[in-house]
Amino acid sequence: MMNPADQSGKPADFLFEIGTEELPAAAARSAADQVPQLAWQVFARNNIEVKADAISVWVTPRRIALFIEGLEPMQQSQEKTERGPVASKAFDDDGKPTGAAEGFARAKGVAVGDLEVRDHDGQKFIFAVHRSEGQPVIGLLPEICSEILLGISFSRTMHWDGADLRFSRPVRWLVTKYGSQTVEYEIAGIKSTETSHGHRFLAAPDVVIKDASSYGELMAAARVMVDQEERRRVILEGLARQAASESASFIDPAGELEEVIYLVENPDVQKGRFAEEHLRLPARVLATCMQSHQRYFPLTKDDGSLVAGFLYVINGDPACAGQITEGNERVLEGRIEDAEFSFDKDLDMGIEAMVENLENVVFHRRLGSLKDKSSRLLRLVETFAGLTGLSEADLKVAVSAARLAKADQVSIMVQEFPTLEGYMGSVYANLEGFSSDVCMSVEEHFLPLAAGGVLPSTVPGAVLSICDKIDNITGAFGINEVPTGSRDPYGLRRAAAGIAAISDTYTFDFDLMALFSAGQRIFIEQKADIAREPGMEQAAFEFVCDRIQQQMMEKGMPVEIMEAARAAGQKSPLRLMALAAALDDFRGTKDFDDLHTAYFRCSKIAAKAGDATGMEAVDESLFEESSEKELYGQLVSLEPQIRELTGARDYRGALEKAASIRAAVDLFFDGVMIMADDVNIRNNRLALVKRAASLLLTLGDPMRVAAAPKAV
Repeated sequence: MMNPADQSGKPADFLFEIGTEELPAAAARSAADQVPQLAWQVFARNNIEVKADAISVWVTPRRIALFIEGLEPMQQSQEKTERGPVASKAFDDDGKPTGAAEGFARAKGVAVGDLEVRDHDGQKFIFAVHRSEGQPVIGLLPEICSEILLGISFSRTMHWDGADLRFSRPVRWLVTKYGSQTVEYEIAGIKSTETSHGHRFLAAPDVVIKDASSYGELMAAARVMVDQEERRRVILEGLARQAASESASFIDPAGELEEVIYLVENPDVQKGRFAEEHLRLPARVLATCMQSHQRYFPLTKDDGSLVAGFLYVINGDPACAGQITEGNERVLEGRIEDAEFSFDKDLDMGIEAMVENLENVVFHRRLGSLKDKSSRLLRLVETFAGLTGLSEADLKVAVSAARLAKADQVSIMVQEFPTLEGYMGSVYANLEGFSSDVCMSVEEHFLPLAAGGVLPSTVPGAVLSICDKIDNITGAFGINEVPTGSRDPYGLRRAAAGIAAISDTYTFDFDLMALFSAGQRIFIEQKADIAREPGMEQAAFEFVCDRIQQQMMEKGMPVEIMEAARAAGQKSPLRLMALAAALDDFRGTKDFDDLHTAYFRCSKIAAKAGDATGMEAVDESLFEESSEKELYGQLVSLEPQIRELTGARDYRGALEKAASIRAAVDLFFDGVMIMADDVNIRNNRLALVKRAASLLLTLGDPMRVAAAPKAV
């Protein structure tokens, strides 16, 4: 930290600290992500230049601190101009202002003599110029800090003490320093002072911040490590050191480190132990006992097996670590004993009994039991196999896994640790002799757990995952409980993204509409209370396509490209993504210009003709011009070639082949009067044009592609 306060008009460091009651880790992370950009925007709106790399935001459980290195002392001057009439009309030949100039000056609130003549687009105009001198920044800081404080958003907020302020947790103090100067103001009854607060237990409560530059040093002396990245480093080093002392490595399968960083201000890593006999439990069960709620870090040997010990991070006095460790060991012992009891009871029940008990568990009051869902999964797997040509071996595994997939939903272990669903089913299936492929499919059928998450590692697991997601989406759309706004209680957007990701990874080429139709039919046969009318499967299909479109846009593909691909009527997610990628790659080439021109000319006439041609097929006997025969011959030749190329998902090759029709289309339009007097000839020519447009549209809508922003 540099640039101490300078009273001579030099830049000085700026500090704005918001002191709070303990923030949830999610709120702390959100603030750390938001405030840098928010602060930059607020200062920019106030015409104060701040370099992005000069901004630091430090967040602990009890504070959000904005630090700006070398903040300029003066606001930048501003000039606002408003253009008036051309100068020749504003002044006469003697240079005196005309009525036009006087009226403009009066309307803009400036003196006629202050109007300026400036060049604009090659002409001279008069301008009203409004200038405002920059103000001292320190006088603007109260309003800026208020705007920053009120601009931080949280998913959940609270208000207190009758104040209008809403925040994740009550705000208890504010510190605002510009150099050594304390900026005094008040927000919602909270006064800004120079007094911060140190660690709640390990330091004196009050810390006087003499100048912004000394903030980090003063807080460190008060046992507060303000920089979250420094806390991350200290915690990781402590975990590695303590693990090495046990000849082990630490693991963090649940990603608890990201939360722990924001739960402590003075981190210190300690270790504890549990009884060796507990290692009989599955490793993931033990790891879940350690991480769920407790946020401990399991230890593993080189072979990946667990050590009967754990690491944890304290925020208290290291001198009391022994007592803290004893308390943590007692808590963990109780959780492991509970897990052992649940595990043993589940083993006594057995997975086959769990399968039978599924009929006693409601999946959804309108959609039947979990037993019904298992039955639907089995039938969807068989339908999917028929659509994709799945091998007999993979089908056999997927069918066995579908029967067992939901069994652990009635297990005591999953009721206690819901994150173990799927995994516990695989454990119980393995203990009862099912093949490793079946067990893996049961474990992985929930994957991916988030957009971009880990996918199933086996073909049967991937098949079962898709079918499970199809069933969830079909059921939700059938009872009209679809995502709205940010609400998605059944995770359907994640499910749709998963279908696309798995299809792409495993090159599953299937008719998604047909699978949704099968899903709806199975629900109806089970007498579920869902919509019977047609259209539901179309809505579900479009929902998945919308998610594919969103994902492709997030990767940089223009929305117009995806819309163009969807216009081709593709029913396979794999083919939709492949076609969109090909269109994005193909645009900008000369061949695309040919394709676009040919489609534009044909579709324009076809659209005008509508369905009123009176003819569906083209009759060669009605051709009068050689150009008609040429275009028809091109179509007859291209149609099977394009079918073959698209069948092989060679969309680039198909697009190049389709573009070759340009010459025949141009020749046809240049040499043929389409709207001939003879109605039969006219309709035949219109049918020919419609056939050409339809062929090209099978590769997407070139008009929408052409409307996309140019590729950089």
